[in-house]
Amino acid sequence: MVLRGLALVVALLVLGGCTLAPSLPGPPLDWAARDARLAALDDWQLRGRVAVKSERGGGQGDLAWRQTGSAARIRVSGPFGAGAWELAWDARSLRVSGRNGDFLREWQDVEAAEAFLGEQLGWPFPASSSRWWMLGLADPATVAQREFSPHGELLRLEQAGWTVNYERYGEVAGLRMPLRLTLEGAQARLRVVIDRWCLAPDCLQGAPAGID
Repeated sequence: MVLRGLALVVALLVLGGCTLAPSLPGPPLDWAARDARLAALDDWQLRGRVAVKSERGGGQGDLAWRQTGSAARIRVSGPFGAGAWELAWDARSLRVSGRNGDFLREWQDVEAAEAFLGEQLGWPFPASSSRWWMLGLADPATVAQREFSPHGELLRLEQAGWTVNYERYGEVAGLRMPLRLTLEGAQARLRVVIDRWCLAPDCLQGAPAGID
């Protein structure tokens, strides 16, 4: 039961010290330059909340996420696990630890996160793409369709059988970053509210609360 609840959170992968401004109407944005800057960013962190709903159930919880290159460390706490759980994930493995750091399980596979989700949830999720979606980017590995607002902000992204709707942005380090987004697939809907972003080099000295 714990692993299944945790899998709901990994589906968002696979949420510092930066203050945010509300999304306001403004001039057209140079979105291509923004994308290029973010695509080259190896270190970022976010803190926020996530809610998941599917035919098999749902839940919500708090999320702290640190991305370093292709590796992610994610901690979830709250109703999902009634405690704190940490994931260490990269392109070839996924390790799940409990609230006290005790090892629970590990997957070794080129698509470890996808394998974990398929086993625990019973429905597919392109976990490797979510790293890009959180930033408001399309996964460069697959074809995507994008829709922009009159001001140049990305509103909708369709990729890998999923639709990502970007509902609100904020200003972080001179970049427009997602603050609220919804991911919709054939069998599930995930909603993410991001309370804080931190982008390198500002975050090289630390990590979100719960990620040491």
